[in-house]
Amino acid sequence: MGQKNKKKFKKLEFVISNVIMWLELGLALFILAAVVISCKDMLSLIYKIFATEALGSYEILQGFLSHILLLVVGLELALMLIKHHPGSVLEVMLYAISRKMLISSSTTLEMLLGVIALGIIFFIDKYLHVKNLED
Repeated sequence: MGQKNKKKFKKLEFVISNVIMWLELGLALFILAAVVISCKDMLSLIYKIFATEALGSYEILQGFLSHILLLVVGLELALMLIKHHPGSVLEVMLYAISRKMLISSSTTLEMLLGVIALGIIFFIDKYLHVKNLED
């Protein structure tokens, strides 16, 4: 009986892992579609930057950069869902922290914590993250 239950469990585990993989792929495709659809907003923001006088264009440029970095975070998140590599998680965190630091008006303490967080991510990527299994 024990061997038969193990085979059933292995089959169930295989089915569940495949369902999860397909759901992740579907979510990644939804994110990709949202990024592609959202690209039209970038064109209108570029036009607004050129059409607005210098003092007003700063806020529009900040919104443009925020929008682009958000799209990059979305693309990296979609890659993370598809690849399943620890490096993908590091890249998503790197872009998310960078976006937060560049866009929001942070206090000095928040900026310092962001720089420390980026340094930790670079340290992990350089010294703790194994890029190839042969290394």
